[in-house]
Amino acid sequence: MIRYLTGLGLLVFAGAIGFQSEAVGHPAHAKPVNYPFVVGFERFHSSLDDEDYLAEGGFILLNELNCVACHQPPENLKERLPGIEATNLDGVGSRLDYLDLEIMIRNPRFVKKDTTMPSVFAGPDRDLEEVEALKHYLATLRYEVPEYPRGDVEVGRQFYHQIGCVGCHAPEAGFRPAGVPENAEIELAGLPSVPMNLADLYDLNSLTHFLLNSNDHRPSGRMPEFDLSIDEASNLAAYLKAGPDLFLPENLTEALTASDQIDLDEKLAERGRQLFDQKNCSACHLVPGEKVERLRFRATPLADLDYSSEAACFSKRPVSGGIPFYGLDEVQKRAIGAALQRLGDQGKVAVAELIDWRMKQLNCYACHEREGVGGVETAREVYFGFATEDAVKLGRWGHLPPPLDRVGAKLTDDWMKLVMLGEGGKGEVRPYMSARMPAYRHEDALPLTKHFSAADSIKKSLRLPIGPGGRKAGAELFSVDGKNCVQCHSFGPLKETGMPGINLSLSGDRLKFGYFQQLLMDPHSLQPGTVMPDSFEDNKADKAAVQALWQFIGGKGVGN
Repeated sequence: MIRYLTGLGLLVFAGAIGFQSEAVGHPAHAKPVNYPFVVGFERFHSSLDDEDYLAEGGFILLNELNCVACHQPPENLKERLPGIEATNLDGVGSRLDYLDLEIMIRNPRFVKKDTTMPSVFAGPDRDLEEVEALKHYLATLRYEVPEYPRGDVEVGRQFYHQIGCVGCHAPEAGFRPAGVPENAEIELAGLPSVPMNLADLYDLNSLTHFLLNSNDHRPSGRMPEFDLSIDEASNLAAYLKAGPDLFLPENLTEALTASDQIDLDEKLAERGRQLFDQKNCSACHLVPGEKVERLRFRATPLADLDYSSEAACFSKRPVSGGIPFYGLDEVQKRAIGAALQRLGDQGKVAVAELIDWRMKQLNCYACHEREGVGGVETAREVYFGFATEDAVKLGRWGHLPPPLDRVGAKLTDDWMKLVMLGEGGKGEVRPYMSARMPAYRHEDALPLTKHFSAADSIKKSLRLPIGPGGRKAGAELFSVDGKNCVQCHSFGPLKETGMPGINLSLSGDRLKFGYFQQLLMDPHSLQPGTVMPDSFEDNKADKAAVQALWQFIGGKGVGN
């Protein structure tokens, strides 16, 4: 396509696509940036940082831009700089047409200005025959995309603004969540939002399929799954496809359409497969259908790089020699340089730092606060709704994702794994919240659960002996005639819930006893601002009562 095209800047935005023309302004086009967008860096680092703090952001960039796929990190930083596995290319020939494939190979930043994928074929020594071969190879990577029902744009719009998408992505300008008074002014989001430009390239079926299987498509964890039903994914896809779309001026359409119709050439595709390795694509992408390790560390080791250089990956424009071009901005270059300068100063990384690192990588901070860092931006809180009217009584605890302070002391290791994998309760624990906890792959989830458990602790408390009637005593305490826990909490199957607080039917599996005891006896020490009352004293009788309640909810043994 490039051989026909000299004015790439001539692409413009048109109106909404035909099938739902009344829908305008979806968030996929919100404030695009002209440099690689790494959300963990964007939220927490800026040009105003001192060099030491900016270097911390540089380490994030070294990992998230996958510099460490080619440049081997020092031994002491291998755990902190594992790199990422880039987009799964299996089926890419079904998701993108030939024209889009060619642009992505030639200059991915034209398709997606904020992409972290570098361009290898934008330099003056570009070889269009190699681009053509790679295009033929990638076009062979196909699978059959199921035929999904056409979704409802307006339902998708409401759904997008309810389940937590706006924690990472921009809310639609002018959208008013349900329950917001007409005369109330909605504050504009100020923190950076993750763009969604690729929604323009996928057709409805491919976008729906992506939303249902995003962990397979994005193994880096940058786009987790939300346990969507087919109808939910279809409605969401319809909304994301209902905004302004890219189109070509008429004088370019004929030339580009000609290049979009090709007959796949097996020999050319095989040549493209070889180039996939030769051009080091396999440093970031697994080769679909082949059980082989990625070919990494082919370039100069990280410790030997010249952090003051303006050449190579730091260049302002593509250069020759197949050197990747990222289009870094000046703050990113400064941050990476500061990190490279401090490689030798990095000692053993504390568990708290590893947690902070992983939460920035997975953007957990978009929804959750830990140790005073992160949490839902104030301007976005209005989009995290209450699922029930009674939940309003809980205040912020009724609609915002909970803080993760001491979460390793709160949740059992097994339950924490289930939560991260999207299998922990699935709405049964907090049925009063509209937002959903996303599901991650084992590779992303398990290190974080291990670090939480190692970092957090609560002083263990010895339990008093409980007789055979302990569970019965706990049931009486739970009732209106006891501590009146039933006023806020339900206990039983989801269909029997209706109270504003957490459904305790799963708490015996979820919680560790030390946290449960401290929560009941001093709730504000663990959850500042909670509406949960102080109902227990620090005496022998109330400690026995807490243990009876623990037995009533099915709490596990002393080891928990």
